[in-house]
Amino acid sequence: MADRGYVYLLTHLHRPTTTLPLSTVQASISHYLAHLQPSPTSLSATLVSSPLFRPFSHAKLDALSTALRHALHIRVKLFKGEDASIFVRGLGARTADWVRAVLEGVRGGHPVTRLVCAGGLLLGLEDLEEELHARERRIRREVEEEIILALAEVIDLYACKQSSAGWEKDFEGVSQNDEEPLSLALVLSSVFVPLVSTPRLQALPLPILADLLASTIESAFHNGAFLSELPGPFEREGHDKVTFSPKPYAQDVQALISSHSLTSMASLARFCAQVLSVLAESRPLRGWPVMAHGMWRLESLAQKIEVQWVKSPLASISDDSAIAPDARELTTTLWAIFKTLLFTSIMISQAVLSSVVFIPHPSTTLPSTEILTPYSLAVTVLRTLFHLAFVIHQFGGVTSTSEGGFVELRRAFYMALDVLSASPHESEQFVADLCDSFKSEELLGAPSSFVYTKRAYALACIEQLVPVLSDGRTRTDVFELCVPHLSDPSHRETYESAHSVMLAVFASHAHRTGVDGQRVEPGAPAFAEVLVPFYSQCLLENSGDDRLSTAQLRLAYAALVRSASALGQKRTAHGGSHPPGDTVAWFCVEKLLDAIRRASKERPATESQLHRLHLTLLATLPGLSLSLLPWVLDEVKTAVVGARRVSSTSGDASQDEERRIELVQALFKELAENVGDGEKEFVMRWWYDNREVIAGTDDQRLVSVTLSEEKTALVSRL
Repeated sequence: MADRGYVYLLTHLHRPTTTLPLSTVQASISHYLAHLQPSPTSLSATLVSSPLFRPFSHAKLDALSTALRHALHIRVKLFKGEDASIFVRGLGARTADWVRAVLEGVRGGHPVTRLVCAGGLLLGLEDLEEELHARERRIRREVEEEIILALAEVIDLYACKQSSAGWEKDFEGVSQNDEEPLSLALVLSSVFVPLVSTPRLQALPLPILADLLASTIESAFHNGAFLSELPGPFEREGHDKVTFSPKPYAQDVQALISSHSLTSMASLARFCAQVLSVLAESRPLRGWPVMAHGMWRLESLAQKIEVQWVKSPLASISDDSAIAPDARELTTTLWAIFKTLLFTSIMISQAVLSSVVFIPHPSTTLPSTEILTPYSLAVTVLRTLFHLAFVIHQFGGVTSTSEGGFVELRRAFYMALDVLSASPHESEQFVADLCDSFKSEELLGAPSSFVYTKRAYALACIEQLVPVLSDGRTRTDVFELCVPHLSDPSHRETYESAHSVMLAVFASHAHRTGVDGQRVEPGAPAFAEVLVPFYSQCLLENSGDDRLSTAQLRLAYAALVRSASALGQKRTAHGGSHPPGDTVAWFCVEKLLDAIRRASKERPATESQLHRLHLTLLATLPGLSLSLLPWVLDEVKTAVVGARRVSSTSGDASQDEERRIELVQALFKELAENVGDGEKEFVMRWWYDNREVIAGTDDQRLVSVTLSEEKTALVSRL
């Protein structure tokens, strides 16, 4: 092929440097590989031996891989443009011949260049899968095998050098800009090696590869040490804003986030997760210790970053407006790095947890004599997330279900808790360690906003583990952790989490006593029973504005009454006509009625609170037994009728009328949809007997609404 452009390309490929832009060289390689006749073998052989791509750099190797990827696209397009006839072989067969010709020239070159060249071909085949259907064909297998062989040689060539002292010197003259060939190879291969079929991946030294990937991830974050150089002391300028002169440090942080390892962290984490999964499935005895070691390294990395962050003055800043404009770019970059670490931890944790759940656990003891179990791996995942709680808070916490929430985070979090909850002993120890961590000197001196985020995470963990905790653990640790936050809405996430834990305590105890009649000690009330008076009063104190919302208060108090009704259901009540559960439930209702009466006397200042308490009273109806319902329904009738009278005499009649309508509709919904089958007949009969008094026959809008709802309820019952 006497083409002057091809001659120029070969001239540049035989030189160690070129004046042409790398993009021009890449396009030229793609063009001539696709058009060269009769075979591209000579050009591909020139590529892998070209001094132009030495010393190795990410830009050069990425350009080489992309050139072969694009060349395959061009070659297929040329094949499709040729005249078709019965004597012309199919598109897949001709493409396979061309790919084999390219591979023939690649073989024998340096393993790093062979790896990226074969990777470019694999990416091209993946791009054109719908046209070539090569996934099950021999040619794709040949490309994948070449990738596996080249990657194995790279590992063998460079990994062993890391075990010797001063191994960094071995890379001098082989890479530029301090880019290590092994790290470069792993970063680039993380894009295409996950496309290789699982059986062929198993031929790699997976334990070594997993360790190398973990090291690359650690190095990408500078082993958690990049925060230790954060400049200080910080100064405060006008309007009490934090400012400093971070130019040298900002440049280092920008270089960190712009590094190829960090920008490729998504593919690196995915590659590492796949390697761990394949290893655990194919060689469980080797895979489980490797998974544990990898998770420990992630936890250690997260812990180092947390320790450095809490020492930073930035940790005490909860509002970006408190940071001077000249420092905001740096803080934004730092948060981007933190979030990248969180995403990486979650991706790898999900792979580990999936292996724990679906792959049988081998009896494995680590060299440290620690027995490796699914529970220990789950605890490591939870501890890692605990160290990153200050980052998780930026997504609304682990329990957030809003659109801005982090679905993958919740999946990993709850999966880890599901695994851990299968072992009450391990769960107890984990909760004890969580609670003890807040007594450490590090957290006692940490900024309050930082501690609040960690407490919110700890409470979210405890809420899910309450059913397997002992009564003593709940009494000594869990309750002590919750109490300071039950009436402190300044940090909303922690405030709501504390109430969720309390409700979980009641629900768990009600389930235990209702199912098997358990009791902690004969003749002694369980801690949940002792807590009922305290928590009912606590909820009522939090019924005001800017505390629990109406929906939260209704759900919480209804859950408390429902749990109280279930207390001691299977225990015999000595000398009483009502079971113990009814007595405790009536106590809760009485406390609520007392609060309603007090609020009624303080109108109109407490009008909104009174309405919230009325709705809460209605929410308790489904949790009451048939023996209590007549008494409570009489109180409900009095409240609704009283609201009707107020609406007819109030100066703000429209708002009061809206509240009355809401009460009536909420009452009917509770009776028709939420009351149990055993009490349904009684409450519906009560409704029909009192409907006119409650709804009023003169309010056609309310009558029509309730009649429509009655028809719907009747159809559902039929």
